[in-house]
Amino acid sequence: MPDRALRCEAAGTRMQPSLDAVLTPARLQAIARLGWSPDPSFGSYVRSFPADMPSLTVAGHVLDALTQGYAAAPERLELQTAWVGDEPCPPRNGPSQNLAGIVNDAPSMRRGSIRACTYAPEPAPPKAETRADLLAQYGGRVAAELQRLRINAGRPIFAVFDAGIGYIQCMPRTPERALSCEAQSARSWPALAAVLTPERAARLREAGFAEPGRSPNYWKDYALDAHSDDAIAAEILTLLRDAYGYTGAVALRVRTD
Repeated sequence: MPDRALRCEAAGTRMQPSLDAVLTPARLQAIARLGWSPDPSFGSYVRSFPADMPSLTVAGHVLDALTQGYAAAPERLELQTAWVGDEPCPPRNGPSQNLAGIVNDAPSMRRGSIRACTYAPEPAPPKAETRADLLAQYGGRVAAELQRLRINAGRPIFAVFDAGIGYIQCMPRTPERALSCEAQSARSWPALAAVLTPERAARLREAGFAEPGRSPNYWKDYALDAHSDDAIAAEILTLLRDAYGYTGAVALRVRTD
């Protein structure tokens, strides 16, 4: 800043709706107690530190926000630095990009970046208040993708059901006539540790998913002769809700081969 103060910004749900499962009311209160204020421009949380404050002291305040507000594990933090041009509203990663909202002018991110001083998201899809709501909203679409995998079981195809803060991906296995599915773990994405608590991870085990080992994710095989597409779809959506806290506030992304 012009007075050499340091302005820091912490992510919010406007740019990263998947943080809705992380930024609980209690954690938002913790962020406020630590001196961070909502920024109306991008929905993040900001705090300025005076130029004469020692760097180690600033680092301590930032670490407090990460651990108390986002349940981050200090030993798993990833650091990234970059230079950006001196302009009033520098470019930021767009909402469809990884780490949406961070100031970033990398050439690889420019196509989807935001070059404005404010951001207003599209209206969010309705939240699914219950399991039945989530199945009504996405059950047919997920089942249709599973049927596609079943019909094309002899081909190298897959489908990923991405909730933004966790995914379950499936692909057929032959000749076993099975559908092999993986549920994302904190081993493959450390940020999930704030969402996939031991209690929530237990939901995956209760559903028959094995611990990471064969792969970095939880995994389960569904025998196609014993499970209908609708039944598998219902279990996938239930696990996205119970294990990853998915409410439908972010549209479910279905990615295919």
